[in-house]
Amino acid sequence: MDDAERAKKAEAGKMGFVGLVALCVSAMVGSGVFDLPKNMSQVAGVNAQLIAWITTAIGIWFIAETFVILSDVKPDLQAGLYKYGEVGFGPFTGFFTAWGYFVCECAANAAYAVLTMSTLDYFFPGTFTGGNNWPSVIGASIITWLLTALVLRGVEVSSTVQKFATAIMLAVVVAFLVTVISHFNLNTFTTNANASQAIPSRGDKPMGSVMHQLMGTMMVTLWLFGGVEGAVVMSGKARNPKQVPKATITGFIICIVMYTLVGMLSLGVYSYGQLAHLTSPSTAYILTDLWHSTIGRDVITVALLFAVFSSWISWIQMLAELPQHAASEDGAFPRAFAHVSKRNVPDFSVIMATLVIQVIIIIAHFDLNAYQMLLTVVGTMTVPPYLISEMYLIKISRKDGEFAKGAKHSPRKAMIIAVLALAYTLIMGVSAGIKYTAIAFIAYAIGIPFYTWARKQYNKPMFTKGEAVFAIIIVAVAVYGIYALMA
Repeated sequence: MDDAERAKKAEAGKMGFVGLVALCVSAMVGSGVFDLPKNMSQVAGVNAQLIAWITTAIGIWFIAETFVILSDVKPDLQAGLYKYGEVGFGPFTGFFTAWGYFVCECAANAAYAVLTMSTLDYFFPGTFTGGNNWPSVIGASIITWLLTALVLRGVEVSSTVQKFATAIMLAVVVAFLVTVISHFNLNTFTTNANASQAIPSRGDKPMGSVMHQLMGTMMVTLWLFGGVEGAVVMSGKARNPKQVPKATITGFIICIVMYTLVGMLSLGVYSYGQLAHLTSPSTAYILTDLWHSTIGRDVITVALLFAVFSSWISWIQMLAELPQHAASEDGAFPRAFAHVSKRNVPDFSVIMATLVIQVIIIIAHFDLNAYQMLLTVVGTMTVPPYLISEMYLIKISRKDGEFAKGAKHSPRKAMIIAVLALAYTLIMGVSAGIKYTAIAFIAYAIGIPFYTWARKQYNKPMFTKGEAVFAIIIVAVAVYGIYALMA
């Protein structure tokens, strides 16, 4: 194969603008949109949900804009989150970011596996009860390895499947929105909007202050928007890196509009109390009721499976990308993670990710509320990688000459965006609670031996004094996490 053929093959294996947008949307949406009415109504009434979507739109926009600015001012730092940590704060922080992201998204994929099997129980009643019984574990394992085989065939193949699945999912969401709009009742929407009264006929119960309700929505929305950084993580696979910022914002806008409409319009058909008591996925039962037919349930079930598979593919691609860059460029991950197949796929990294997902799927069998547990873990572990990226943008905004020539963003604007994104991310972290944050650090501590192994392989210094202190803090918090887990 000559150089021209190699270049042509490499170009074919990259993503265009539509592919990047599909990656962002599929990574963010996953299963979330199909159970959104129930998940939000379990913690908040109409007014609090409306405020939640406004504050979420603003807060997540700051986070998305942070990644947009970083991809603009540091276009050479491909694989995003890892490089921001490594360049900004040293190799161990880079590893901390990549490892946390790696384990976090392995847990996300395990959550998709549990939900997929729980959804398939609709077609095979009693076979996959809960999504985590032993038949579910076997079924989820088979699907996981089949999707891994698809990803190993290359970005071009998996991106095509992604686009198709995302289109199906969006079409079903539009059908859902048209249905609830046609049944929207203003009186239903405005009655007990503050969720301050108990109305047994509606299933409503007092939910506390609006601020209390608002904080309760934070972990739901954090899970929903995990993946907003997808195009940045996969920037090394972009046909035109300059399209990464535009794809990020486009994906974010599609998702925030879709989430807000699905959540708020449902409250004009059912009270928050009624929505909170629906069986998951709640949108399926809404359509079944409004269409007076089980076809609604069938449509949502199939769409949910398409959405989950699309998101599953996105995360396998993304979580394999960071370790590959960390291993091949800086020696933060063991050498084997640097291997890339003939199809330009980090195959060892993909397979290791799949093995971790497999282990988590088996562990989930022993948790009675496996899906919710995995969502909480994923949401909590997303916070530190975001914080590190935001701190890196703050750091470079304070120094002259850090921004690439021709960058569209000024240091002053970047500083303001990063500080506001940092504040919002910290609020989300606090909403998760100290217990779950500490439990998440167990996974971070488990990664430290992999880092020391990699540094020995590459004959690089182990820890600076600051990094050693950071590692000790991680272990200390993890020890408390083990105590909290056993308490």
